[in-house]
Amino acid sequence: MNEFNEQRLLDKINLQGADWTWISERVLKAEAPTGPIAIKRWQRTDTDRENFLHHLRYAERAGIQGVIPLMQRAKGDLPVFEVDEQVYYLEPWIEDEPIPSPPPKELRLLTILASNHKTSESEEKLSEEEVKNYKQEVEQLRQQDQLMMERITDQFEQSRFLSPFELTFLNGYPFLNQLFKEARKGFQKWARQIQEKESYRFVFCHGQPTLEHGLIEADGNAWFTNWETSGPGPPAYDLAYFYRDLSRKQPFHPLDGKKLYGTYEAYGPSWSEADTGLLKALTLTPTPILEFAESYRTTPRKFAEHQWTAMLQSKLSSLRYLHQMIQWKETQETSMKGK
Repeated sequence: MNEFNEQRLLDKINLQGADWTWISERVLKAEAPTGPIAIKRWQRTDTDRENFLHHLRYAERAGIQGVIPLMQRAKGDLPVFEVDEQVYYLEPWIEDEPIPSPPPKELRLLTILASNHKTSESEEKLSEEEVKNYKQEVEQLRQQDQLMMERITDQFEQSRFLSPFELTFLNGYPFLNQLFKEARKGFQKWARQIQEKESYRFVFCHGQPTLEHGLIEADGNAWFTNWETSGPGPPAYDLAYFYRDLSRKQPFHPLDGKKLYGTYEAYGPSWSEADTGLLKALTLTPTPILEFAESYRTTPRKFAEHQWTAMLQSKLSSLRYLHQMIQWKETQETSMKGK
């Protein structure tokens, strides 16, 4: 964005001449008389914006924790507004502070996530036909992804000389194929439960819970920002997103999953083997790696070969960690069932 548009934006919110700086591609930090604020750019449809505001109103009524309230430019104004055909909203600026004592950031954020799920837990009836149609949709998507993997694999195998990236992908093929099978079994276990109960449990999900979207203040209070994709869904949706982000951001030992599971179960709603099945299906999907391999195939000059290969190795390592983490949970559940 050029300076002219930035000044127009500041004028719109009555901060003429205020100091500002871009923190990321879509977040601008501006100095207001009452303290710094975050100005967030957001490209969505009118329906998306209405859903966003509706979900925030629900969160306030339901007592959802860790939601940073939107700010109004002036009394009576809508919190979402446009400048030069760009959509923005305002939040108080919260500085993410280092944590001097336990628990670590990921467990503090997981506690908030779990508590919100427990607060908002509800059930909705589903007919046998609705369950059947949903299962067919998921199966079709799975088959499309498997066909993509087979196509990419065939194309790489036809190379006269395998590149390091192609070799890494082909070496990882058996593991990715195994994940497809395990994810399918996990989804089927969850689908059988909702078919038997003729209902499914849903909670208020953040939608994109990550370490980056979580903020810890100096007093230890935890907040989540970026609630644009929030809404109702199974609790495993949020957990899968959060765990996948953790696996990418910092090295974990599989047994660290014990702390994550323990924290969620201590503060969240009840958890069943079927929930673990859905978590498995969502967490272990190889789709992001396939999309990454397709990007390599179509735009190979976007990165140097060694960069492509290093990123692929990192993605595979993250999936292996998550696989071990899910295996630990399933082993624990089998052991408890035996007792």
